[in-house]
Amino acid sequence: MGNNFGRANALREELTPMLVFVALFASAGAFTFGFDNGWWGGVLGHVYFNEVFGTLTTTDATTGVVTHSLTASQQSAGTALGTAGIAIGCMIAGFIANVFGRKKSFYAVAIGSILGVLIQITSGINGGRYWQLVAGKIVVCCSIGVASVSVPLYLSEVSPAPIRGALVNSYVWVQSVGGLFAYVTIYCLQGSRGPLVWCLPIGLQLFAPVAILLFGWSLPESPRWLIEKGRREEAHAALMHLRRGKVGYNPQEDLILLEEAAARERELASTVSWAQCFRGTDGFRTFIVAGVQCLQQGQGISFMSNYLVVFFLQLGISNVWMILVVVYVIIVFLTIGGFFVQDFFGRRFLLVGGGAVMAGALIAVAGITTVTPSPTGARANACVALIFLWLAAFSQSWTSIPWTVSAELPSEALRDKTLAIGAFGGYAVGTIIGLVNPYMQNAEYGNLGGKVGFVYGTVSILAIVFCYIWVPELKGRSLEEVDWMFAHGVPVRKMATYKMDQGSGPASNAGDKDAGDGERLEFA
Repeated sequence: MGNNFGRANALREELTPMLVFVALFASAGAFTFGFDNGWWGGVLGHVYFNEVFGTLTTTDATTGVVTHSLTASQQSAGTALGTAGIAIGCMIAGFIANVFGRKKSFYAVAIGSILGVLIQITSGINGGRYWQLVAGKIVVCCSIGVASVSVPLYLSEVSPAPIRGALVNSYVWVQSVGGLFAYVTIYCLQGSRGPLVWCLPIGLQLFAPVAILLFGWSLPESPRWLIEKGRREEAHAALMHLRRGKVGYNPQEDLILLEEAAARERELASTVSWAQCFRGTDGFRTFIVAGVQCLQQGQGISFMSNYLVVFFLQLGISNVWMILVVVYVIIVFLTIGGFFVQDFFGRRFLLVGGGAVMAGALIAVAGITTVTPSPTGARANACVALIFLWLAAFSQSWTSIPWTVSAELPSEALRDKTLAIGAFGGYAVGTIIGLVNPYMQNAEYGNLGGKVGFVYGTVSILAIVFCYIWVPELKGRSLEEVDWMFAHGVPVRKMATYKMDQGSGPASNAGDKDAGDGERLEFA
């Protein structure tokens, strides 16, 4: 249990071929997430898409040429309502995952994605119906919200503790692959004129949900969920299936720990409600989960995902789609580092360090565009390089680690509810950013342009402070150990180094006070 934590060979010793398959295939919903962000953010800058769906009419004073483009309201609503759909999906995900199982929640993701794609892809028949397109996007995003909760929840429960961060990172890596495919698609269509501009990228979103429907049966159910439902033999089979290939593995110890956790949950069943998520140490854990989720969105990822093309075009940068394809190729490879770094260096160190780099990068972009609102030459190249630096830092820190923290931090009885609350809060912040950003950024309103970097850079500074004070280091800890430390008042600053002695731990008596010397958990 966790004795491989921080060791370079932990992946080699703990990872099995089945865990690799489970991590990648269970993350299929993340491909749709990344692709949706990528194609939408790319197509917002496509001339023909704007001509068909845009309602803002502009007449060139010299040539008299009339052009159509999306208004700030259309950009705002199309982006923000999609993010709101994700938030709605987050709130229903816990119910689906708890009642029907983690595995069946993936089928819900697939069905929702297919329905949304069909609504979107028919929006261009006999003219462009923008709000039908947006309605389909909301349905797709609801399914993405279900995946945002159920996939990290599932991966955290099937992962050995020493490599939990690596497996949860697969969700983010697959998401980055989806974004890359989307930008490649839009790049190939940049000169096209016709419904293919939006129909092809929308249609390609069917790949992941169809794969889930065809092959989802091959995924094992979460052993933890099976134990909670009293299905011990199936849990035993699932553990053997997941750890097949690990020499000498015996599932009995894991089964006993899972049964003890399930017994504790049954004892607390009368108090397991949404309200309990805001009481006592559970309330503190919800505060941390919601905090990292909101700060992930608040530092500008919605801006980067949905408005980066528009931003580059506003700066007068050419070859925008080629630049983004190259950047995302690099990001996909950088995200591979997430399979190793968070279980080796730790969650807290990377969140603080990544936040510092991100703050510096966006504040620097804001500084350049304050001096030169439309930079050219070396200054334009510097803006592109700084955006790449931001994306690189984000890929190693705030992309996946908030999901790892959110999946491993909540109490056993409230894991699905706490994760849903945190994810909902995060995407609610993303919705606000999606609504407000065009009005801050576009010339006809706030006209901040690149100066929006001051806003998001400031949020990154707040994120550094939040993580330094309140986020505990839980790398290598089993979920049972995390529960035990919170229950016994181990201060968050000491959780990284606290020794789980023989007389203490998840299996010890409830009356044992040795763990935290009676200390109450504080916001410090």
